[in-house]
Amino acid sequence: MYWQFTPYVFPVILAVAISAALAIFALRRRPTPGATSFSLLMFAVAEWALGYALELVSPGLPAKLFWDNVSWLGAVVTPAAWFAFTLAYTDRGRWLTRRNVAILTIEPLIILLLVWTNPLHGLVNSHVALNTKGPFSALVFTYGAAFWVDIAYSYLLLLSGAFFIVSLIHSFIRSTSLYKGQAVALLVALVAPWVGNALTIFGWSPFPSLDLTPFAFTITGIAMASSLFRFRLLDIRPIAREVLIENMRDVVLVVDEQNRIVDLNRAAQQVLGHSVSELIGQPAAQVFAAWPQFVERYHDVSEVHEEIVVGEGEAQLCFDLRISPLYTRNGHLTMAGRLVIVNDITERKLTERALRASEERFRHVFEETPIGMAVIGLEGQLLQVNKVFCEMLRYDEQELIGRNFAVFTHPDDVGKDALLAVQALKGAITSYKVEKRYLKKNHETLWADLTTTIIRDHDGQASYGLAMIENIIERKRAKLLEEERRYVAYELHDGLAQIAASAHQHLQAFAGRYHPRSPQARQELDQALKLARRSVTEARRLIAGLRPTALDDFGLATALRLEVELLRADGWTITYDETLGSERLPPTIEITLFRVALEAITNIRKHACTTHIRLALEREGPKIHLEVQDWGCGFDPAAVLHEVELSEHIGLREMQERIELLGGHFEITSRSGSGTLVIAELMPVSYTHLRAH
Repeated sequence: MYWQFTPYVFPVILAVAISAALAIFALRRRPTPGATSFSLLMFAVAEWALGYALELVSPGLPAKLFWDNVSWLGAVVTPAAWFAFTLAYTDRGRWLTRRNVAILTIEPLIILLLVWTNPLHGLVNSHVALNTKGPFSALVFTYGAAFWVDIAYSYLLLLSGAFFIVSLIHSFIRSTSLYKGQAVALLVALVAPWVGNALTIFGWSPFPSLDLTPFAFTITGIAMASSLFRFRLLDIRPIAREVLIENMRDVVLVVDEQNRIVDLNRAAQQVLGHSVSELIGQPAAQVFAAWPQFVERYHDVSEVHEEIVVGEGEAQLCFDLRISPLYTRNGHLTMAGRLVIVNDITERKLTERALRASEERFRHVFEETPIGMAVIGLEGQLLQVNKVFCEMLRYDEQELIGRNFAVFTHPDDVGKDALLAVQALKGAITSYKVEKRYLKKNHETLWADLTTTIIRDHDGQASYGLAMIENIIERKRAKLLEEERRYVAYELHDGLAQIAASAHQHLQAFAGRYHPRSPQARQELDQALKLARRSVTEARRLIAGLRPTALDDFGLATALRLEVELLRADGWTITYDETLGSERLPPTIEITLFRVALEAITNIRKHACTTHIRLALEREGPKIHLEVQDWGCGFDPAAVLHEVELSEHIGLREMQERIELLGGHFEITSRSGSGTLVIAELMPVSYTHLRAH
């Protein structure tokens, strides 16, 4: 087999070489969006041109027809590959699903099948002849129906891709020449071969025997090479500007060396109140005339990063300003303009200001609160302590910071809250409260209520713990005193009171059997009976004052009613209003209110000069409300409650301390000549919850 030489084959071979090189180059950049489809496009172009080159140099009709059929592979793949590439290049790659790609391959496969079976049906070429009159022999076709269907389908895909590219050029008409150069080079690469193809198939070619399409692929290869190496087609995608710049919330401007606006994004247009067509080419000084101080300040500044403030008071706005130089790509550091980015940070500044105010409030509360507070790290180390915390443990701040909190805990209480701490760190509970003992620097024991709260960051991760310790030594002493009173009361009840009652019974039995004859003897016996009876009464009163058994057995309301009945028996006029009924309260609540009531009645007996009393015990929502009122001589509560030395009014201060230790409210209202009103309120629900928690 021999080949016929023709100089027309050289441009075609050049197109093959350029297209193949571009295909291999793109194939190495497969991770880049569009690189795979671009590589396929260039391989298809190379195959098409190579097939035509072999057709040109083949001597006979069968050989030429064979290579023409071979070139059809590239001819049918090129439109589909071009369409796929334009989708990826213009950020429409999501359309390239497996289903859509399969649809794109249907028409090329059918045409290829028809091409190779054309002698059977003539749908692609109804007649083929060999023209030998020109400088070289060439095929002459009479096209069939399938050929024109393929031309229509191919042109549809090519025009669709061209539409996407033109749309991209329009959207970036004010963008950098780099992006516009990419798109223009692509259009040139697209148009060239199909202009040649149209001239050939419609008979408009100045060389009737020559198919201009493969020759035009030389122009395509040069345009594609320019797009790749000069405009960095697969390195910089113009769609990135749409995604990164146009959709940015920040104001982005580009000014040239004459300080004219040459580019800006959508956010800048909204802030300035003008469209891009109204702003492009305008002097920056004119565009920003409303802010002359900034125009003057940054007129010649090529690079800066700082915050600026516009307006005053509630209308004040804060911005983060960045100015960066832009240089030309001529190998020299020649500044071509400036990039200006303005970010509105007003909300962030307000948030920071609110955060500083919140931190200042916390710092004030931390330092001024009357209870001990400490910030504790997740490993238990003390990070920050307040003054009261130091005073409670008798350490200086420097002696505490950095040390583990467990070091200052009583050895018997070290692991008391371990389970609660683990639950708090895991987020099962937000805080917990427990009673613990701590060791002071002088080795004394401090009884305290420890309340621990876990502070978390925005992601819900534990950052540190906040510990609050409250000195409860007075509460512990009151509890111990109450237990001692209870013990003494029961000892008196089971001992001395029983003996006095038994003696009184024996005297009564003796008086019933023996009747003294002398008046003096009868008088002495009666006096002995009175003393025995009085001993029993006083013993019961003493026991009731220490710890009434009725309080333990029947509750607060009943215990107060028995006291009222005893006072009425002694001639007192008492009104008792009670709505609590048989409801039982926590023992500490019951004994505290009972003590307050007895102390108030005792003060009335000693100082008020009256026997007219009103006693009220009521539930008001979650609170238990106790009132003791008299209409006696009255006194000055402020003077009594602030006495430093012990006096007969010390009971009033004890009442107040008892109530406040339990988180309640205590109030005394009195005026000389108008009587006295004592009010005590406690909330047993919160107290019970607090103790259980």
